[in-house]
Amino acid sequence: MELDNVFLYTALAVGVVTIYSVLKRVNDWYYSFKFSSKEYNVPPGDMGWPFIGNMLFFFRSFKLGGDLGTFISYFVTRFGAGGMYKSFMFGVPSVIISTPEIVRKVLMDDDNFDLGFPQYLRDILGQEPVGGTTIQEDKLIRRLTAPIKNHISLSSYFDCIKKIAKSSFEKWAEMGEPVDLFSEMKRPAFDVLMQVLIDGDKVDPKLLDIVFNQNSYRFRGLHALPFNIPGFAYNKALNARREIVKVYEEIINQRKVMIAKTKGQPRSNLLETMLDTQDDDNGEGKTKLRDGNIVKTLLWYTFGGYESVARVATKAIMHLERNPEFYQKAKEEQEEIVKRRSSPNDGLNFEEIAQMKYLAKVINETLRMGSTETVLFREANTTVNINGYSVPKGWKFLTLLGKFHMDPKVYVKPKEFNPSRWDDLDKPPSFLPFGIGPKMCPGANLVRLEVSVFLHYYILYYRIEQISSKSEMETCIARIKKLSTSYE
Repeated sequence: MELDNVFLYTALAVGVVTIYSVLKRVNDWYYSFKFSSKEYNVPPGDMGWPFIGNMLFFFRSFKLGGDLGTFISYFVTRFGAGGMYKSFMFGVPSVIISTPEIVRKVLMDDDNFDLGFPQYLRDILGQEPVGGTTIQEDKLIRRLTAPIKNHISLSSYFDCIKKIAKSSFEKWAEMGEPVDLFSEMKRPAFDVLMQVLIDGDKVDPKLLDIVFNQNSYRFRGLHALPFNIPGFAYNKALNARREIVKVYEEIINQRKVMIAKTKGQPRSNLLETMLDTQDDDNGEGKTKLRDGNIVKTLLWYTFGGYESVARVATKAIMHLERNPEFYQKAKEEQEEIVKRRSSPNDGLNFEEIAQMKYLAKVINETLRMGSTETVLFREANTTVNINGYSVPKGWKFLTLLGKFHMDPKVYVKPKEFNPSRWDDLDKPPSFLPFGIGPKMCPGANLVRLEVSVFLHYYILYYRIEQISSKSEMETCIARIKKLSTSYE
């Protein structure tokens, strides 16, 4: 009888191991067979489980390390340092990239790669209009957003940024009560973005409040399981997107009436610049942006255009507070800038931003340490040959910035905040906080400008009295106190 039990348990164990092994290889077998043609030569790797692929391992690594180093290390250790590994991520076959050289090749190749966000994320960001976005419309949108990238053109937004930064710190200091600095920082960054996108001063504040409040649900849906079930975060995110669409459609209709009365006048915001393409005088055969594409563009920029500013500014302040020697260096630089002014009553001007060499290093270091969770996506729009492999059309290409930004071979003691490391670093190829190439984040320079202004006013005129004892860099419950100074 005991012998029978031994055989039974042995058979069960063998059966479980067999089922596990088969299921673990189903994805590999299926896609190996599907792309067995000589036309393809996909890199080695692990496609994970059916349907979910490598996602469980991905999320587990995320929780364990924060920089996803464990996830990447698995592929490199098991399949060698080839730089490319097949996987199954976000519901589709994908290629994980582990070297900055290959990443830069992919990001710079605008002909063979499109933005490759997962569908659930695209639904939150903003759905394509009926008929989709043509290549001509996509290129036109990128051309129209060029002023946001251009450092000189950004000067037109400088006074707005300065005014909002000053008034925000004054308000927080006058409150006298502890605030969540990250949450509070979002609103002034949002107000700046609205000036850039739609000239927020021309819009009913109640409409802007709707966009700001609803957009918070979209952020929460980003990190939630994509279950479109009432009450779930993802469902709330989709509903929030619809509410924001209604607001933007209303603003577009109002702005069309105004534009008709101000024809030929220069435009100071992205919305009116995009609407001008619809003018009949735009020229026969020239691309005209449809309302659906204008709304989609506003949705995408609203999602990514201000939380990053708030996050970088908050983390920079906290890093400086926790590192007095770096705070003192930053303060001395700002004081020197003030001393060089012709009059003590002169305020911050745009030309002075270029003089903030040390502060730029503080921002670089904050971006490096703060983007370890960032995933860059691309999608092959044709079969692509890269690094000796031939990857099928439709496959995603992903890279995790934490792999590069925490590389001890490039950054000595990478987990330590040290702006002075940038004395000897001239933005290494692995430093990609905003991506690179034609589809890089268009607001990269705007982010740097805003954060520079916020830090200037904070360092010279304010300090925080932290209330929260938590160590997370985005958790800063503190009183903001105004200093007694004679700078301005």
